[in-house]
Amino acid sequence: MSHVFECLSCGATADPDDRPADCPDCGGRLEVAHGDLPDALPDTDRTDLWRYADWLPTEGLDLAPDGAPPAAMGEGWTPLVEAPTLSATAAADFDAAGPDVLVKNETTNPTWSWKDRLASVVVPHAVGHEIDRVATASTGNHAAAVAAYASRAGVDRVLAFLSPSSEPPHHRQSRAYGAEAIRLTDYGERKRLLAGLADRGWFVAYDLDGRYTGQPYVYEGYKTIAYEIVEQAGGAPDAVVVPVGAGDGLYGVWKGFRELAARGVVDATPRMVSAESAERHPLAAAFEADAESVGRDEGPEPLSTSTMGATSGDHALGAVRASGGAAYAADRESVEAAIRAAGEDGVFLEPASALAPAVVSQAFADGVVGAGDTVVAVGTGAGVAWPKKTAGAVGESPTVEPSLDAVADAVPFGLD
Repeated sequence: MSHVFECLSCGATADPDDRPADCPDCGGRLEVAHGDLPDALPDTDRTDLWRYADWLPTEGLDLAPDGAPPAAMGEGWTPLVEAPTLSATAAADFDAAGPDVLVKNETTNPTWSWKDRLASVVVPHAVGHEIDRVATASTGNHAAAVAAYASRAGVDRVLAFLSPSSEPPHHRQSRAYGAEAIRLTDYGERKRLLAGLADRGWFVAYDLDGRYTGQPYVYEGYKTIAYEIVEQAGGAPDAVVVPVGAGDGLYGVWKGFRELAARGVVDATPRMVSAESAERHPLAAAFEADAESVGRDEGPEPLSTSTMGATSGDHALGAVRASGGAAYAADRESVEAAIRAAGEDGVFLEPASALAPAVVSQAFADGVVGAGDTVVAVGTGAGVAWPKKTAGAVGESPTVEPSLDAVADAVPFGLD
């Protein structure tokens, strides 16, 4: 299936083989525009992201006989989990019936987060241009995903710059996947370092001004979440809530629903709801102010490290507005409560992921979602990777002598 890059701002197109950093006419953001798409989602037994190969930009890729890139690891087709505790929590303060909340559990991806969707599409397109050096920067999840898929694709050198706020599980994960993971003392310098590597011929799997980073393919990976939700739920939900950092994931999911609507697969698209932290919420601030563009929020670093960026993308703001959705911010107490509630529903979310269910009550209070609405909260990453950041929500395990009396003293319930 042929595709071009199309500018979100002016509609101009560019040839992907030219590897443009942005729109050649106006400098705007690019996305993939397909020459044609199927009229139905696939009828296949395949249970991974590549079941949607006919909906993805696969031309030019060295695909295996089964239709997937050789580096594919079963990413995608993550569970859509009923969440009765989160559903009850969403309307607990209103003495009313609330929405039906489900969690799209992206923690079951090969490296524990939705970043695998991105890496599984972006990395093959980079390798197809004979790239043998890949660099990125990350608070954790992105580095792990890029490291895994680049190494599996045979890339010789993989370098990941990690934030000082990242935790040891991510360092070890990236290194286990074959990357040299380096923790920077000043994460603000990451783009300068990555630009220097790009000048030396490295492919940078990170949004970098003036450099080709494969960014249009990022949305292609994320959009498959929309396809899966429609197949698993039997149609489009009323709303989808997505944690937002740069906003690429939310925009990608929205792109997926737009494509399904354009091909007549769904009759209506869901309202897109963004979720940020109370400490830093540039998208929510822009939405509330009815601003044309997202500004910066230099507030204190939030518990949700994965969404700690001081700004977001206008493409995400546009998706929220075009869908009839809304943008919200959650405080630390709400995030930690959402981690516990999701845990009772069987999903251990990292703080950034917990932002999504944490703001559903606000959307319900505002009427953005109503009683009985189906709301999908995208659980983007696993709490197991953030032992320090989740300790406040779940507590630490006590150490006791091996006797039932000692156990009884240590737990909040009786043993009889």
